[in-house]
Amino acid sequence: MAAKRAVLQCGDCETLLKSVEEAQQHVNNTCHTNFRESNEAILNLVCTLCRKTCTCKTESDYHTKRTGHTEFQDRTAEVEGEEARRSRRRIQEYMQLKLEEIIKAQLGNLPPRVPVLEEEKSSLPDGPATKAEQMSECLWTIKQNHMDAEAKVKTAFNTLLTFAKNVATNPDEEKYRKIRLSNALFQDRVGKLQGGIEFLELCGFERMEGGEFLYLQREKVDMDVLYSARNELNNAIMYDSYIR
Repeated sequence: MAAKRAVLQCGDCETLLKSVEEAQQHVNNTCHTNFRESNEAILNLVCTLCRKTCTCKTESDYHTKRTGHTEFQDRTAEVEGEEARRSRRRIQEYMQLKLEEIIKAQLGNLPPRVPVLEEEKSSLPDGPATKAEQMSECLWTIKQNHMDAEAKVKTAFNTLLTFAKNVATNPDEEKYRKIRLSNALFQDRVGKLQGGIEFLELCGFERMEGGEFLYLQREKVDMDVLYSARNELNNAIMYDSYIR
């Protein structure tokens, strides 16, 4: 949903500026100095002909009046989703640093940590979010949907971590790469939680045999992806344990 709050609007080109800093940058870029306050919704409307981005309906109308271009693609929800992911990522990275400081102060030295790998270039899907970010989204979803059930969240995270570790340690063992979806224990710990199966699918598991199993084919085992999954889970578990 488009954000509605008091912002500055350029009287010359109708662009919405979210802050004084953005307004100053706009002055530097355009020499426009005529600003007024506005409560118009902040949008992301991209002209399909010239790719000009308009920040509100007024600006897009002004663009149409100047150029005759009338077709716009509304990318507001997509851009807001990307910004929300980046914001959560920054918060998680900040909290990770703070948690490590706390642990160092309490325990002296941290145990060796799974390194944060450079993005898994060969394994990442197309789109604005990396696989690691999508994994983080799944864990965030589990946490948000069960804010009042800390034990359930902890069990889910540890179960997912066990799956990732088992496959990474024993990639040739089929028993670690095959999960029966109807298993009551699996359903209680992971399957019934929104984001749980999605996380395993990001690790490479696929629905097989009419949807009865989640199965990770041996040739599709990607160690970088599994290490990334372990890192996301370790960070989530550490965050969940020490933030309270």
